[in-house]
Amino acid sequence: MNSVRGVFLLILVLAVLFPASVGASTVLVETALENYILSVRPWSDVEVRDLSLSARPPDDVPERITIQKGLPGPTVFTLKYRNGAVVTAKANVGAYEEIVVTSRQLQKNRHIEEDDVFLARTEIGKIPAGAVRDPKEIIGNTINRSVGPNLPVLQQHVGGSKLVKRGRTVTLVAESGGVRISAVGETRENAYINNAVKVANLTSKKTVTGILIDENTVLVSF
Repeated sequence: MNSVRGVFLLILVLAVLFPASVGASTVLVETALENYILSVRPWSDVEVRDLSLSARPPDDVPERITIQKGLPGPTVFTLKYRNGAVVTAKANVGAYEEIVVTSRQLQKNRHIEEDDVFLARTEIGKIPAGAVRDPKEIIGNTINRSVGPNLPVLQQHVGGSKLVKRGRTVTLVAESGGVRISAVGETRENAYINNAVKVANLTSKKTVTGILIDENTVLVSF
Protein backbone atom coordinates (compact mmCIF):
# COMPACT_ATOMS: atom_id res chain seq x y z
CA MET A 1 0.00 0.00 0.00
CA ASN A 2 2.82 2.39 0.88
CA SER A 3 4.53 1.73 -2.46
CA VAL A 4 1.30 2.46 -4.34
CA ARG A 5 0.87 5.71 -2.39
CA GLY A 6 4.49 6.62 -3.21
CA VAL A 7 4.01 6.10 -6.96
CA PHE A 8 0.82 8.19 -6.84
CA LEU A 9 2.61 11.05 -5.09
CA LEU A 10 5.45 10.88 -7.65
CA ILE A 11 2.95 11.20 -10.49
CA LEU A 12 1.42 14.25 -8.83
CA VAL A 13 4.82 15.89 -8.44
CA LEU A 14 5.75 15.23 -12.09
CA ALA A 15 2.41 16.62 -13.25
CA VAL A 16 3.14 19.86 -11.37
CA LEU A 17 6.76 20.19 -12.49
CA PHE A 18 6.19 19.10 -16.11
CA PRO A 19 2.78 20.19 -17.40
CA ALA A 20 1.25 18.86 -20.63
CA SER A 21 2.71 21.74 -22.63
CA VAL A 22 6.21 20.31 -22.07
CA GLY A 23 5.19 17.25 -24.07
CA ALA A 24 4.08 19.50 -26.91
CA SER A 25 7.41 21.34 -26.78
CA THR A 26 9.28 18.04 -26.93
CA VAL A 27 7.36 16.97 -30.02
CA LEU A 28 8.14 20.35 -31.59
CA VAL A 29 11.86 19.85 -30.90
CA GLU A 30 11.83 16.28 -32.25
CA THR A 31 10.20 17.47 -35.47
CA ALA A 32 12.62 20.38 -35.81
CA LEU A 33 15.61 18.08 -35.31
CA GLU A 34 14.37 15.51 -37.83
CA ASN A 35 13.75 18.21 -40.46
CA TYR A 36 17.17 19.72 -39.80
CA ILE A 37 19.01 16.40 -40.05
CA LEU A 38 17.29 15.56 -43.36
CA SER A 39 18.37 18.96 -44.71
CA VAL A 40 22.07 18.36 -43.93
CA ARG A 41 22.42 14.61 -44.47
CA PRO A 42 21.59 12.54 -47.60
CA TRP A 43 19.33 10.10 -45.77
CA SER A 44 15.79 9.24 -46.80
CA ASP A 45 14.41 9.11 -43.25
CA VAL A 46 15.46 9.68 -39.64
CA GLU A 47 14.05 9.09 -36.18
CA VAL A 48 14.87 11.12 -33.07
CA ARG A 49 14.52 8.84 -30.04
CA ASP A 50 15.04 9.17 -26.27
CA LEU A 51 15.12 12.96 -26.46
CA SER A 52 16.22 14.83 -23.33
CA LEU A 53 16.48 18.62 -22.96
CA SER A 54 18.63 20.69 -20.63
CA ALA A 55 15.75 23.12 -20.08
CA ARG A 56 12.17 23.62 -21.10
CA PRO A 57 12.31 25.13 -24.61
CA PRO A 58 10.17 28.01 -25.84
CA ASP A 59 7.02 27.04 -27.74
CA ASP A 60 8.74 27.96 -30.98
CA VAL A 61 10.90 26.45 -33.70
CA PRO A 62 14.65 26.82 -32.99
CA GLU A 63 16.24 29.64 -34.97
CA ARG A 64 19.50 27.72 -35.24
CA ILE A 65 20.48 24.09 -34.65
CA THR A 66 24.09 22.95 -34.26
CA ILE A 67 25.35 19.38 -34.06
CA GLN A 68 27.90 19.17 -31.26
CA LYS A 69 28.80 15.50 -31.65
CA GLY A 70 27.42 12.22 -32.89
CA LEU A 71 25.00 11.60 -35.75
CA PRO A 72 23.82 9.02 -36.27
CA GLY A 73 23.48 7.30 -32.92
CA PRO A 74 23.85 9.22 -29.65
CA THR A 75 23.92 12.87 -30.68
CA VAL A 76 24.15 16.23 -28.89
CA PHE A 77 22.54 19.34 -30.38
CA THR A 78 22.52 22.98 -29.38
CA LEU A 79 19.24 24.79 -30.02
CA LYS A 80 19.14 28.59 -30.17
CA TYR A 81 15.83 30.47 -30.13
CA ARG A 82 14.73 33.94 -31.22
CA ASN A 83 14.26 35.08 -27.63
CA GLY A 84 17.90 34.24 -26.84
CA ALA A 85 17.21 30.92 -25.08
CA VAL A 86 19.80 28.18 -25.60
CA VAL A 87 18.86 24.53 -24.98
CA THR A 88 21.03 21.43 -25.21
CA ALA A 89 19.26 18.41 -26.68
CA LYS A 90 20.51 14.83 -26.41
CA ALA A 91 18.95 12.07 -28.50
CA ASN A 92 19.57 8.74 -30.14
CA VAL A 93 19.23 9.38 -33.86
CA GLY A 94 18.35 6.54 -36.21
CA ALA A 95 19.06 7.15 -39.92
CA TYR A 96 17.48 5.04 -42.65
CA GLU A 97 17.73 4.30 -46.35
CA GLU A 98 15.78 1.96 -48.61
CA ILE A 99 17.61 -1.02 -50.05
CA VAL A 100 16.56 -3.90 -52.29
CA VAL A 101 15.68 -7.09 -50.41
CA THR A 102 14.64 -10.52 -51.68
CA SER A 103 10.98 -11.45 -51.28
CA ARG A 104 11.70 -15.16 -51.68
CA GLN A 105 14.57 -17.62 -52.04
CA LEU A 106 16.45 -16.81 -55.26
CA GLN A 107 18.38 -19.70 -56.73
CA LYS A 108 21.65 -19.22 -58.59
CA ASN A 109 21.24 -18.29 -62.28
CA ARG A 110 17.64 -17.15 -61.78
CA HIS A 111 16.58 -14.12 -63.79
CA ILE A 112 15.35 -11.52 -61.31
CA GLU A 113 11.71 -10.55 -61.80
CA GLU A 114 9.87 -7.58 -60.37
CA ASP A 115 8.10 -9.53 -57.62
CA ASP A 116 11.33 -11.25 -56.53
CA VAL A 117 12.46 -8.15 -54.65
CA PHE A 118 11.13 -5.17 -52.73
CA LEU A 119 12.42 -2.01 -51.07
CA ALA A 120 12.99 -2.23 -47.32
CA ARG A 121 13.64 0.67 -44.93
CA THR A 122 16.91 -0.19 -43.21
CA GLU A 123 19.00 1.60 -40.58
CA ILE A 124 22.19 2.79 -42.26
CA GLY A 125 24.44 1.07 -39.74
CA LYS A 126 22.95 -2.25 -40.87
CA ILE A 127 23.26 -1.67 -44.63
CA PRO A 128 26.02 -3.91 -46.06
CA ALA A 129 28.57 -2.60 -48.53
CA GLY A 130 27.42 -2.95 -52.13
CA ALA A 131 23.71 -3.02 -51.29
CA VAL A 132 21.49 -2.34 -54.31
CA ARG A 133 19.31 0.76 -53.80
CA ASP A 134 17.13 0.70 -56.94
CA PRO A 135 15.31 -2.46 -58.09
CA LYS A 136 15.28 -1.14 -61.66
CA GLU A 137 19.04 -1.69 -61.75
CA ILE A 138 18.69 -5.45 -61.38
CA ILE A 139 15.27 -6.45 -62.75
CA GLY A 140 15.95 -8.79 -65.67
CA ASN A 141 19.49 -9.54 -64.49
CA THR A 142 20.64 -12.94 -63.28
CA ILE A 143 21.58 -13.78 -59.71
CA ASN A 144 25.01 -15.41 -59.63
CA ARG A 145 24.60 -17.05 -56.21
CA SER A 146 21.66 -18.31 -54.19
CA VAL A 147 20.20 -15.71 -51.82
CA GLY A 148 17.65 -16.49 -49.12
CA PRO A 149 14.40 -14.61 -48.50
CA ASN A 150 14.35 -11.19 -46.80
CA LEU A 151 18.06 -10.61 -47.41
CA PRO A 152 19.75 -7.58 -49.02
CA VAL A 153 20.72 -7.95 -52.67
CA LEU A 154 24.34 -6.91 -53.18
CA GLN A 155 25.99 -5.74 -56.39
CA GLN A 156 28.26 -8.78 -56.30
CA HIS A 157 25.19 -11.05 -56.25
CA VAL A 158 24.03 -9.79 -59.64
CA GLY A 159 25.33 -10.84 -63.03
CA GLY A 160 23.98 -11.02 -66.53
CA SER A 161 21.87 -8.17 -67.77
CA LYS A 162 18.43 -6.92 -68.61
CA LEU A 163 16.16 -8.88 -70.90
CA VAL A 164 16.09 -7.66 -74.49
CA LYS A 165 12.79 -8.60 -76.05
CA ARG A 166 11.98 -10.05 -79.44
CA GLY A 167 11.47 -7.46 -82.16
CA ARG A 168 14.05 -4.97 -80.91
CA THR A 169 16.06 -3.14 -83.55
CA VAL A 170 19.78 -3.70 -83.00
CA THR A 171 23.07 -3.16 -84.78
CA LEU A 172 24.75 -6.28 -86.15
CA VAL A 173 28.51 -6.00 -85.88
CA ALA A 174 31.08 -8.34 -87.45
CA GLU A 175 34.82 -7.84 -86.89
CA SER A 176 37.75 -9.74 -88.36
CA GLY A 177 41.38 -8.76 -88.98
CA GLY A 178 40.72 -5.11 -88.19
CA VAL A 179 37.76 -4.99 -90.55
CA ARG A 180 34.41 -3.97 -89.03
CA ILE A 181 31.09 -4.40 -90.79
CA SER A 182 27.74 -3.31 -89.39
CA ALA A 183 24.14 -3.71 -90.43
CA VAL A 184 20.68 -3.16 -88.99
CA GLY A 185 18.98 -6.20 -87.52
CA GLU A 186 15.97 -7.25 -85.48
CA THR A 187 15.95 -9.76 -82.63
CA ARG A 188 13.88 -12.87 -83.32
CA GLU A 189 13.69 -14.00 -79.67
CA ASN A 190 14.03 -12.72 -76.13
CA ALA A 191 17.60 -12.79 -74.85
CA TYR A 192 19.84 -11.55 -72.07
CA ILE A 193 23.04 -9.59 -72.61
CA ASN A 194 26.12 -11.81 -73.03
CA ASN A 195 23.86 -14.62 -74.25
CA ALA A 196 23.30 -15.94 -77.76
CA VAL A 197 20.38 -14.51 -79.74
CA LYS A 198 18.86 -15.05 -83.18
CA VAL A 199 18.72 -11.88 -85.25
CA ALA A 200 17.36 -11.10 -88.70
CA ASN A 201 19.58 -9.00 -90.95
CA LEU A 202 17.06 -6.48 -92.31
CA THR A 203 19.15 -5.92 -95.44
CA SER A 204 19.82 -9.52 -96.48
CA LYS A 205 16.70 -10.91 -94.74
CA LYS A 206 18.86 -13.72 -93.38
CA THR A 207 18.63 -14.87 -89.75
CA VAL A 208 21.93 -15.27 -87.95
CA THR A 209 22.98 -16.09 -84.40
CA GLY A 210 25.23 -13.76 -82.47
CA ILE A 211 26.09 -12.60 -78.95
CA LEU A 212 24.05 -9.78 -77.47
CA ILE A 213 26.83 -7.57 -76.07
CA ASP A 214 24.52 -4.74 -74.96
CA GLU A 215 20.89 -3.76 -75.40
CA ASN A 216 21.52 -2.38 -78.90
CA THR A 217 24.37 -4.46 -80.33
CA VAL A 218 24.81 -8.07 -81.48
CA LEU A 219 28.25 -9.42 -82.34
CA VAL A 220 28.19 -11.93 -85.19
CA SER A 221 30.90 -13.83 -87.03
CA PHE A 222 31.67 -13.54 -90.72
